[in-house]
Amino acid sequence: MIWSTLSLLAALPAAAALIALRHWMVRVEPHRITITRHEVIDPDLTQELDGLTICQVSDVHMTAEGRNAEAIAQAIRSISADLYVLTGDMIHRESGINSFFRWFDELGAAIRPCVAILGNAEHKPGIDTRKVLCGFAARGVPVLNNAVYRFPLPQSGAMLQIVGVDDPVTAYDNFDRAFAAADPEAWTLFLCHTPDGAINLKGRRVDLMLTGHTHGGQVRFPILGAPVQNIKHARGLVMGWYEGEELQRKAKCEVGKTRLYVSRGLGMSRFPGRLLCPPELALFTLRRKKK
Repeated sequence: MIWSTLSLLAALPAAAALIALRHWMVRVEPHRITITRHEVIDPDLTQELDGLTICQVSDVHMTAEGRNAEAIAQAIRSISADLYVLTGDMIHRESGINSFFRWFDELGAAIRPCVAILGNAEHKPGIDTRKVLCGFAARGVPVLNNAVYRFPLPQSGAMLQIVGVDDPVTAYDNFDRAFAAADPEAWTLFLCHTPDGAINLKGRRVDLMLTGHTHGGQVRFPILGAPVQNIKHARGLVMGWYEGEELQRKAKCEVGKTRLYVSRGLGMSRFPGRLLCPPELALFTLRRKKK
């Protein structure tokens, strides 16, 4: 009896620590949205594109309950960008579609103008993909399903060439079709849900590639990093910047001058928590030279 009581007492601090850890992972860290700011310096950038700001909104994974939707909305309202790009996985389940569009409508001008691509979440069994596409169409948001879009800059009338592919995870991507009408002489922003798409670059003109899907691992540990990368082909492209020899080695193909950014994303899938991997809203400023 005495030994069992002592064992119970010894286990109490560990149990309390686990409860506190779970509270942090589910109730605290997902609401601590980090706004990361990046200057993309490229001498090949045209004068008209110099100073353009692009905000990447990735992996919201909206549920019927909303999870950390309000925290994400506050972060988006706190910044200003010339263009917002949604890089897939806007929803978590079918029940999240209506919630996502209510949230999107409430943001209004704070998330406009924008373009979108689909992720694997929009193609999962039981998801009505047409409902997602119709929702964006009704709001005048272009969805780039293996297509080129030329975003008009309101100040100068110049265009930013954007190429977007449908989701590679579910094999809806078609790189040949996506780049068929792209001008190889034009500075190109490329949107792809997963960094696995880098294996299909194969020398195509891509100056800046924005992806998500990995959530940065979602749960990371000191020294060990992320035990789950959620990458099938291009292992190691988990979060942050990749370019040059490192990107070519991991993509296993010619990548040219492509710079790839992998967002940690904003929401969560499966386990609704994060550890040492806070949600990210990424803001990019295009520059011809360092200011």
